[in-house]
Parts: sequence; structure tokens; C-alpha cells
Amino acid sequence: MSVKILVPVFPSERFYDAVVRAGEVVAKEGGLLTFAFTHLRPSPEAYEDDPDGQPSELDISFDAGTFDERDVEKWREMQISGLDDAGQLLFDRGVSGAQINCVFAESADDEGAAQAIANEAAAGAYDLVILSRGYFEDEIEEEESTPVEVAEAVQAIDGVRLVVA
Repeated sequence: MSVKILVPVFPSERFYDAVVRAGEVVAKEGGLLTFAFTHLRPSPEAYEDDPDGQPSELDISFDAGTFDERDVEKWREMQISGLDDAGQLLFDRGVSGAQINCVFAESADDEGAAQAIANEAAAGAYDLVILSRGYFEDEIEEEESTPVEVAEAVQAIDGVRLVVA
């Protein structure tokens, strides 16, 4: 039976625990693994090129949506390319490139990462959302959402199971 898995991308060494578990499931059962970014980040070069030298000003401009779409697309590609190690872990387990996808489940109206992940999980008809146990132990926070808030938001969705690896 084929399965759809959503793996939120929280910047942490513990992220790879969730990747390995998701890879094992997809390799065994088939299906699709989708990495969900909850926040698009400007490139380091964008901060260096910021004319006023204030990263906070760049973030405010970015959040207001005043950047060229080509820059935004470049930043998305850079974030996705940052998953090379995760991709290798998946390939090592027998998961093909055709079984890997990426989405940007950005929060709307300051809902935060927890709600963005829950919205994506529900809209994409995912079977599983996999989080690393290390997120909870290290109290990783992404876009003002804690792992507990993410878990609660996912558990509130009918038909989507939360797996903590």
C-alpha cells in the first residue's frame, strides 16, 4: 500500500532522524515523501547586499512581499538544495527521486508553522506527518511554533497520523 508522508523541515541536526524514518516507510510501502518548508528565508547574499545593512529591514521587506519573484524562486531553490544530505539518506534506503517532493507551506495571517503544517497535511491528503523526537527533546522552534504545537495541530486532523521518530 502506497503512503503519503509529510516531513516538516525544521533546521536542526535532529531533522535527519525524521528523514531516515520516512525513508524506511517509503522504501517498504512505496509512496511519496514531501518535505514541507514552513518559512522561506532570503539567501545570505541578500543580507550582504542589503543597502542599509540591517537584516531586520530585509526581513520586514521580505515579509511584506516586496521582492522580485525571481529572487524568491532562487531562495526556494537554495533551500531545496540544502536537502542534499537528506536526499542521499533517502537514496541509500531505496527511495527514488520521483518519490521525493518539496512544498513551501508558508503560514498565512501569522498562523505560525504549526498551523501551516496542519493545513498542508489536510489539503494534501497525507497519511503521516513525521517529526523527530529530538525536536521535542531540544525544544526546537520554527516560526514561533513549538514541536508540541505542531503535534497538537496535526493530531486534530482526521485521517492523518503523527509519527515521532
